[in-house]
Amino acid sequence: MSDKIFWHYLEELPEQEAAWKEWLSGLSGWHRFNTFYTHYLRVEGRRVKLLNCPAPCEQGYPRQVVENSPSDITAVCPQDNAEPIRLKFRDILIYSLRRDALHKALCASLQIKYSGERQLEYGDAWHLGDYSGTEVYITYRTAPAVLTDTIRSLYLLLRKPFILIVPTMKNITPEMQQFMDKNSVILFAMEAELRLQPDGSFKPGRGIAECMKSCNQPGPQRYQSKILPIEAYKFLFYSKS
Repeated sequence: MSDKIFWHYLEELPEQEAAWKEWLSGLSGWHRFNTFYTHYLRVEGRRVKLLNCPAPCEQGYPRQVVENSPSDITAVCPQDNAEPIRLKFRDILIYSLRRDALHKALCASLQIKYSGERQLEYGDAWHLGDYSGTEVYITYRTAPAVLTDTIRSLYLLLRKPFILIVPTMKNITPEMQQFMDKNSVILFAMEAELRLQPDGSFKPGRGIAECMKSCNQPGPQRYQSKILPIEAYKFLFYSKS
């Protein structure tokens, strides 16, 4: 199974953490799961009280975790619409992404000068370092409203071109893309460009330089929407919700 399943799953985790059972369910069949787990997950010593139901009904309620003992754990449907699921103790332990290790590996593969991850005060992104003098950031939350805030924060902070690494391009709107094109901001989608290797490193299909080159090449206008200042996007997204 392609690495794309991993990047999409990671994008859907708000805090980049989940119960072991949910990591297994979400990445079932991914041929690199053991490699990913070994290099980039850590157990947090906390346990979940709720689990996503593997066969959700119309209500879509999560399963309640009932711990009678370490060897007697079940996930119970709160509506009694399904039989309890027996769990192992490890299933309910929370595992989180080792962001520092992942970020260092990404920088090594993309020739980014790593300067130590630093989360933005505003917006949802981490500063990784720089690539040939251009600042590089990464974000995992790409829901339109959240991503708009992140882009806006970076734009106001830097006032110059930057590189933003995202898991996928599925939530990038034409307006966002136009703004980035206009301001020489590079979007680097890990789903399209990176493959996890057996040793835990990442093999890029294209380097950042190639992405920058292709973005700078003149071409036909891709969208007909009017290019708006970044400050207007937040209003647009929230007014639609």
